[in-house]
Amino acid sequence: MTKATKFFMGISGRLSKWLEVIAGVALVAVMVLTGCDIVGRAFGRPIPGAYEIVSFAGGLVIGLAMPVTSLTGGHVMVDLIIARVSSRTSTVLHIITRLMGILMFLLLGYAIIKMGIQLKEAGEVTPVLSLPFHLVAYLIAGACIVESLILAGDIVRGGGDARE
Repeated sequence: MTKATKFFMGISGRLSKWLEVIAGVALVAVMVLTGCDIVGRAFGRPIPGAYEIVSFAGGLVIGLAMPVTSLTGGHVMVDLIIARVSSRTSTVLHIITRLMGILMFLLLGYAIIKMGIQLKEAGEVTPVLSLPFHLVAYLIAGACIVESLILAGDIVRGGGDARE
């Protein structure tokens, strides 16, 4: 691997780890907030805006965990076709699917950034706590871009035989 490849892989790896930390904090916040809200409701004192925070945090947990899941190979892979083709064909299919993923996540990231801009311009906020929607959109768009980097890194690194 060249120095540039190692640098590229290092940057995308560190970004995905930071996104994973944010997703983990959001998940813990959801658990604590939900537990406190349940106890509060039992005493007639629910937490105002709990639903809004849990909704935002749920989106962050899912969106921000994508890159590290790809980086660690934690996704589900159905290899019905891969198991029946040659190693060379498997590698070609692996590269093609990564290229398709890169394109999809770049387009998705772009669309979410555009949506975030529209949400900001419109001043869209949640009804109870007035939390701005555009910040969550920007974070998830960033995760889509990092996901594209991870997929590109998989190709640059050699991708290898998809059966591995």
